[in-house]
Amino acid sequence: MGAMFADFARQWTPILPLSSVKPTPQRAVIAGEPVVIWRDASGAASVLLDRCPHRGVSLALGSRTPEGRLACGFHGWEFGGDGACQHIPFNPATGLETRGATALPSRELGGLLWVYTGFDPDAEPVLAPHLSDPSLARFDYFEEWSCHWTRAMENMLDYPHLPYVHRTTIGRFVRSKQRRDSRLAFDLTDTDPGFRFGARLDDQPPGAFLTWYRPNSMFLDTMPEPRIMRVQIFCIPTEPGRTRMLLVTVRNFATNPAASIPFNQFNLKVLHQDRAIVESSDPVEVPTGDERSVPTDRPTLTFRTWYFRHLKGSCVDDPRLKDPRPS
Repeated sequence: MGAMFADFARQWTPILPLSSVKPTPQRAVIAGEPVVIWRDASGAASVLLDRCPHRGVSLALGSRTPEGRLACGFHGWEFGGDGACQHIPFNPATGLETRGATALPSRELGGLLWVYTGFDPDAEPVLAPHLSDPSLARFDYFEEWSCHWTRAMENMLDYPHLPYVHRTTIGRFVRSKQRRDSRLAFDLTDTDPGFRFGARLDDQPPGAFLTWYRPNSMFLDTMPEPRIMRVQIFCIPTEPGRTRMLLVTVRNFATNPAASIPFNQFNLKVLHQDRAIVESSDPVEVPTGDERSVPTDRPTLTFRTWYFRHLKGSCVDDPRLKDPRPS
């Protein structure tokens, strides 16, 4: 124990779709820190660091009590969603106040469970508006990739790879207009969450717009208004060298369930076309140098600069190091 959430401290990030958060305790990892997630008796999601304060075992191996508490599978200690110890078997006279587990701030917003990589947030999660629009047809999906999250994030902000990696899907529209002497330019605008840009191929107007939400998300608008066809991806650091890719797609047309099947299959195909490329990255994490960048790397380099200025080297102290004496 010591520093926590290395290189990703004091950030709000989703970890799971709310539909995947069940009463049964489950383990997840955020920026190298294991957590346990379950729903209490009221149905609210709870998030604790996945370590029992008694003997350090995984709380995710425990169970939910009829009262909605989390009972450790080793000695049956019971904890509330705020981490407070509420029962210790065989020790009715023992004080509970100093024997709590460690809770993390969490929010249920926009259909996702958000977790803060620290303990005292000074702001709330910033959500793209489509996440809270119930009128849109929606698809949530997640899977694990063997890569550093910064490589995945840069890939999602990288427009020039579309006609190559995605030549059979979303990149075919760019490829059909591309010439050997074509030029690509970006109308990149700073926004409160991060930045937004449209990619201009030669003298053509932008055909799609991409928005970055700090620290680890982007969404792509693929149709002009009034139609909405939007893909949002969160690149969530989990264990070292692992990233949870959380995909949310929404649209305001063809909203019946049967029509969703081909749309969802197409979006998954696009996501999977990126995977082998991203997982082959060397070095694993985005570097400070040693790569031959070009002007069309502007969006990815903007992200990279922000990462090294604001996240790289960040951490928070582990509050469990303040270990009171037994009473």
